[in-house]
Amino acid sequence: MRHMLSNSLKVLFLQLAVNCFASYDDWGRESFHQQPPICPSLYQHVFISYTPKGNLTYGIFTKKPYAIGMKNCVGTCCTEPNCHVALMHNNSCYHVQCKTSKMCTPLYRPELANLANPPSMVLVKPVEEDEDLSWNDILDDDLSLLVQAGIRDNLIFRSVKCMESSDCQDSEVCVKQNDKMDTGLCDCAIGFKRNAEDICMPIDMSASIQSMPKESTILDGKPQLKQLIVSAVSKEVRLPDNEVTLSAFTVPAEKDNERYSYAWSLLSQPKGHTGTMTDQNLSTVKLSNLSEGLYKFRVTVSSPTAYGEAYANVSVLPPKRINQAPIAIVSPASQVVKLPNTGAVLDASASKDDDKIISYHWELQQGPMGYQPNLIDTPTLQLDNLIPGNYTFKLTVEDSDHVSNSTFANITVLKVTDYPPSANAGQDIIIYLPQNTLILNGNLSTDDRGIANWEWTKSPSDQNKAVDMQNTRTPYLQLSNLEEGMYTFVLKVTDDSEQSSTAEVHVFVKPPTNRPPKADAGPDITIALPETRVLLNGSLSKDDIKIVSYHWEELNGPSKVQFSAANESITNVTKLTKGDYSFKLTVIDDNGNKDSDIVKVRVTQNKNAPPKANAGGDKVIIAPVNALVINGSQSADDLKISQWLWSRDPTSLAIGSIIEGTDRTPILMVTDIVPGRYVFKLKVTDDDGLSSEDTVSVIVKPDPELMHLVELTLNIGAHLLTESQKDTLLVKLQMLLTEEVNIVIRNLKAEPRTGRASLIFYVQQKGKKTSLPGPEVVRRLREKLWQDSGLLQLSVTSIDTAICQNNCSGHGVCDEESRQCLCEAFWMENLIQKYFGNGESNC
Repeated sequence: MRHMLSNSLKVLFLQLAVNCFASYDDWGRESFHQQPPICPSLYQHVFISYTPKGNLTYGIFTKKPYAIGMKNCVGTCCTEPNCHVALMHNNSCYHVQCKTSKMCTPLYRPELANLANPPSMVLVKPVEEDEDLSWNDILDDDLSLLVQAGIRDNLIFRSVKCMESSDCQDSEVCVKQNDKMDTGLCDCAIGFKRNAEDICMPIDMSASIQSMPKESTILDGKPQLKQLIVSAVSKEVRLPDNEVTLSAFTVPAEKDNERYSYAWSLLSQPKGHTGTMTDQNLSTVKLSNLSEGLYKFRVTVSSPTAYGEAYANVSVLPPKRINQAPIAIVSPASQVVKLPNTGAVLDASASKDDDKIISYHWELQQGPMGYQPNLIDTPTLQLDNLIPGNYTFKLTVEDSDHVSNSTFANITVLKVTDYPPSANAGQDIIIYLPQNTLILNGNLSTDDRGIANWEWTKSPSDQNKAVDMQNTRTPYLQLSNLEEGMYTFVLKVTDDSEQSSTAEVHVFVKPPTNRPPKADAGPDITIALPETRVLLNGSLSKDDIKIVSYHWEELNGPSKVQFSAANESITNVTKLTKGDYSFKLTVIDDNGNKDSDIVKVRVTQNKNAPPKANAGGDKVIIAPVNALVINGSQSADDLKISQWLWSRDPTSLAIGSIIEGTDRTPILMVTDIVPGRYVFKLKVTDDDGLSSEDTVSVIVKPDPELMHLVELTLNIGAHLLTESQKDTLLVKLQMLLTEEVNIVIRNLKAEPRTGRASLIFYVQQKGKKTSLPGPEVVRRLREKLWQDSGLLQLSVTSIDTAICQNNCSGHGVCDEESRQCLCEAFWMENLIQKYFGNGESNC
């Protein structure tokens, strides 16, 4: 009776729900037939008088003015990735981007149902977060919308799932969205089109049938079947329960004068498994002997005048796992710790469970008084600051089903025997005055746990003996101002347990000894060229106490040698040449006593090689140059060069004076040079008369400022001109030129005949690399001095360019000495221009 009442209530609710939905027009049938391949997630129903549940706050509403009608509104929404719902309101299309699929489910608005043009909406696709769900899954909690799915089957083409074309009706094929999908949807074959009655007809026949009136109920003399709304709810069962029932509900319900026929069929089941189905021709089918997996069923309900079908699934879940209690394991279960170690580790990570362990808990069950550990509930427990005693720790583990298990671990901390220290003050020591300082070393004292304190004292019997003691609380006692006699010092060491030990050491201070050291410079040595070095060894020198100083020196030899370590017992001597050398070793002991020894070294030459002259290489220099320096010191010989000789090559300039004696030395110096090419030949000769020559060329280029040089002769002796007068003269000259210039002095000399001071300089423009022409500078200065000869404070006898730059009117040459023009034949000097004009010589 209760079952019948429940079924009656469900049927009544289905009927009430049907009244809430509007009938679907021909567009719905036509358009949605074409949409599934483009919109596989489309929920094929138009909800009239419905709006999204979340209103305007749970989505973005975008108006599409170019989409006319619901068909275009849904079609454009399908192509936009962020469009989830198509909404028509006041003949305008809106695309809705939902925040969540649940907030975009349809909500019936009764206050809008009576409008002439109520709003309508279509569910196009869920949001990305719900892409694994269909609209049926999202609407699963709303029974009224599940009923609406039944109306959808009545109003829209059958969305029949299939695995192959044999699962579909005649003139239909199974269409899969991609190769990875196991199932697809039944759709019309090529050349066929689904009509308003959801039957695939040939395209020409479908067009003729669609042109017939909708109200026609006679086709081939038979009445047209009514569409039944059938609903079947999927179920879920968990093994070991393997039985379940599925029920089909219809709208309208059965009547006394019209009974329905039910046919349940299995669409798919888990591979390799079977089940039992009974009462498959009743509204409720019984399923038994089910296996783990998914079963899919279809139920068809029919009568002579009506037909409908629905689909339902049965999910058989695996049996729940039978939990096993965890096993607590601590490693090591027992351990011994010996002081001074105070740490231990307990590891519980080896504990086991059939699922997983979710917590570890440590407790101290037993331990010494006063020990308060900080136990952290982790798989590995780190213990420290343990004190002697016995410990028992309890571990409790809990699994995911909150079942626990415990075990214990024991730790024994032992106090190891602390042995007293052993003092060691070192060996007895003898020193000789004047040495009166000493360091005693007690670092050989030992203790099993380390020495905590050191203390040095004098023996009670030596309290009146004078000595200065420092660092008495360290292993190293520093003594000073010791006097002749015997001292006894006591070392006391103490460990952390206040255990101590003492040791004595004796120091004997003796009067000075008169025995000097004995120097030993080693045996005489003979080497042959080209070897030019020898090792001198004086380490066999002896002293009754200690040698504190070594010193090597050369007594005689053909060349000056070089010592690598003249104040060490062993030294290397280099730069030896052919001949005999004597070296002296002097050693000094602590008391200042000395001794010496001499070692002889003979350097022989088995075969002489000629020297190699090197004049230093060709070079180019730019005048002015005070002296030409040519270095031939890189010339070499296996023994030594005994003679150097520089000579001037016949092709060389003759002018220039060789500084006396430098032509017979490695470095040649030449003065009074002029621009041109100098060539010198160097000849070197060794002791055996073998020689070698090398030639060097030096090109002296003219002074680049030669044409800019100005010579100013002062009416003052060169021996009277001071530095301050010279500086003042330069400042005055710079002011007279009235430009931003620098005056660069090239030479300051005394005139050979008169002894007057002569200044040679050139004028460089500031900020530029160019110099003013010499004649221009002379002209400016002459004009200024002509107006006032006292502008420079020093009297000027002459001012002219350093070299004569007078072109003699183009018909003569200027004599450098007299600065007078030597005119060509038939030309003479214009005396009027010279004496009454600019004063320059001319032709």
